[in-house]
Amino acid sequence: MDVNYTIETDYSKDVVLALLSDPEFTIKTFLPVKEIKKESENLYSVTLPGTLGNVKMSTRYVNNGDTITLIVNLIRPKGVGKMMIKPEDKRIDIKGTSSIWTDPILAISMNRKVSKLKKEINEILRLERIRRKI
Repeated sequence: MDVNYTIETDYSKDVVLALLSDPEFTIKTFLPVKEIKKESENLYSVTLPGTLGNVKMSTRYVNNGDTITLIVNLIRPKGVGKMMIKPEDKRIDIKGTSSIWTDPILAISMNRKVSKLKKEINEILRLERIRRKI
């Protein structure tokens, strides 16, 4: 399954990249997270909503300078996926790929998360800038 989203924002690429340099903020902002726990540097255990209970996955955060990549290994159900977040001036491009059939509840949760982000991203980024004094 492949998905592509574009989210319009009021902020420049540099500001968004500075904010997305925090792995926990990035994971909580772009995934419909119920629970997150740090396992080691740049490796997180994440729980998402699913049809037959929670979906558990291990998420690795990779910052390539101009692109943030979240590499996910789903524990239950088994599978792998990748989300690439590429900030540009005044927008954020998101590309997601997955090697498994997507749980319908997880797919709905992701679509709701992105729809909510499209409306609230500027406020989320503004509050994070204030919190981190960027």
